[in-house]
Amino acid sequence: MGRRVVSGFMADRVRESVGPGLLGLAMAAESGPHARLPLEDYVLPIPGEDFVELLHGVRDPRHGVRLASLWSRLSEVLASRPGDVIADLGRIGGRDTPDALLRAARSVVMVLKPTLTQVDVAAPRLDALKGLVGDRAAVGLCLITDGPYSAAEVERVLGTPVFAELPHSPADARVFSEGARPRRTFKTSLLLRSFKCLGRRINATAGAQTMDVGDEDGAVLAGAGTVARGVR
Repeated sequence: MGRRVVSGFMADRVRESVGPGLLGLAMAAESGPHARLPLEDYVLPIPGEDFVELLHGVRDPRHGVRLASLWSRLSEVLASRPGDVIADLGRIGGRDTPDALLRAARSVVMVLKPTLTQVDVAAPRLDALKGLVGDRAAVGLCLITDGPYSAAEVERVLGTPVFAELPHSPADARVFSEGARPRRTFKTSLLLRSFKCLGRRINATAGAQTMDVGDEDGAVLAGAGTVARGVR
């Protein structure tokens, strides 16, 4: 979980300190395994968005080792909260993969381009991911349409459904990644409309998983990145 959104999309939107985020929460958790995890003290409200909060990740990769003992407790806290949780887990498959968050998922979405190199790299990661989450979570793909292969071809090769396709739109994407000034047509752009399509598909698959496994609360994960979300 990185914090690029803080220096990108939120750079000109936040007037106060963003606080220590996930690293601060990890340090608080070190006070004892039975201490309450004070998540609400480390989340940051998103300006202009009612009921939307951000828990940003670490900037210095050397701090990643302090997060390993946090994931299990954090997954329990997130699953117990009302509403949805989305977590960008970045690249998965390494020793720093937050397995506990993935196990708490209702949906997991791997984001990639339909190119030979990215599909080749995705295959073993998907195998490991499916082995980790089992039948508890729906696993799908989100394709960035910057490659020679169709969604049907990628589905066939990887044996995994494509939940949605996002347009390769660098100008609009820089609004989120770099905090660029949005174009006048940004709110009605194909990128934002495609985001909504992806959100509806994740909600639908998460709802189906909830009916399959019972009424327990949980988290949903999606992401060449991976993204996590908690379901009501």
